[in-house]
Amino acid sequence: MKKIFLSIGTGPGIGLSTAIRFAKEGFHPVLTARNPERLRGLADEVRQATGQEAEAVRLDAGDHRQLVALAERYAIVDVLHYNAAIVHGQSLSQAEYANLAEDVLVGITGCLYALKAFAPAMLARKAGTILLTGGRLALRPAPEYRALGVAKAGIRNMTEALFADFAKQNVHIASVNVTKAVFPRSPEAAHVAELNWKLHSQPQGQWTWEESDD
Repeated sequence: MKKIFLSIGTGPGIGLSTAIRFAKEGFHPVLTARNPERLRGLADEVRQATGQEAEAVRLDAGDHRQLVALAERYAIVDVLHYNAAIVHGQSLSQAEYANLAEDVLVGITGCLYALKAFAPAMLARKAGTILLTGGRLALRPAPEYRALGVAKAGIRNMTEALFADFAKQNVHIASVNVTKAVFPRSPEAAHVAELNWKLHSQPQGQWTWEESDD
């Protein structure tokens, strides 16, 4: 059976490019996002770029019940890529309470949900890679992106905190610190995808918990 690459929060930038990169190495990509129509289009792009069929599964990353159901559906995931985030800039005074809550829910709480749903199976069989999309806002905050910055800081903190413990159980958790603007189907997106592949491909004794695109 082909190894499974599961993308949570697949978009036309980093998510698509990373799915294509792993599909080129023979992985079976499972793409997930909230918009099923756009998701089917991304799956078609993976097939056109690699010849590999990709599954498209509707998923709200902020709903832990959906993540648990997804983990039950895909009991063995070889590579988990958490890429979900809500990106928009506005001042604190302009932000609605509901928007702030949703931004944090998708950006960091959903990642915790995903780890709780998928990491136990990886740790039990002592195999797997978990890749998280980080960002420069974790290190250089911007007031207009305060919720996204909180999420990216959480991603970085969580990755470093879990790295050593997971490594002892042969599971590699790592993140890519994305410092540049990444547009759909861009060279920058392809570069981040290559960094994700580099992290996955590291020999165990040389594992690192973070790469940066700068």
